[in-house]
Amino acid sequence: MQTNERRERLGAAIRQERVQQHLSQTKFAYMIGSDQSYVSRLERGEYNLKFDRLCEIADALNLDVSELLSR
Repeated sequence: MQTNERRERLGAAIRQERVQQHLSQTKFAYMIGSDQSYVSRLERGEYNLKFDRLCEIADALNLDVSELLSR
């Protein structure tokens, strides 16, 4: 699997969890200290996340990082 495919899978996992928790992109963006356009691009796999940022996202979704990565 190529790197961009991995980012897309991670973005899809983030989107899936955000939607399951009934969070809008705007609300989620606020929770992670960002804006809606960042969340949109994140969910499309356009960002190469640093581990610390990934931890912040997982924390906002009340998940372990491993749960996001295993989806």
